[in-house]
Amino acid sequence: MSDAKTEKKLPHPAPPASALTQPMWDAARQGKLLLQYDRKAGRFQFFPRPLALYSGTDEVEWREASGRGKLYAWTLVHVPVRGLEDAAPYVSAAVELDEGVRLMARIVDCDPKTLKPGQRVRVAWDKVGDGSQAMYVFRPE
Repeated sequence: MSDAKTEKKLPHPAPPASALTQPMWDAARQGKLLLQYDRKAGRFQFFPRPLALYSGTDEVEWREASGRGKLYAWTLVHVPVRGLEDAAPYVSAAVELDEGVRLMARIVDCDPKTLKPGQRVRVAWDKVGDGSQAMYVFRPE
């Protein structure tokens, strides 16, 4: 059994990129939140897919999102994922972006007791992996 005080902490892993998601993660490094947009249906979609979720076509493009939305649901995490041991307890939430999609992210820089359904949030960025990649998180506006 390992001693928690002497065990080396691993950094929070960077999300795995693929040919499909690479544009999103490249933009994240620059502090931009990209979403796929279904040109035929005129709607955003998340998570990235090879085809449009609403029209079934391949007419999808990447567009920059506002990074603003509202808190849909959340929970306080006491047993952290690897790399977030120092952040526990932390808030993991479903955020509904103004563009109409929901995504999961951590909520940072707030007292979890003050969170309310529908509360406005804005994207922020957390360095992950070796520090060269960024992961979206949200903070209250």
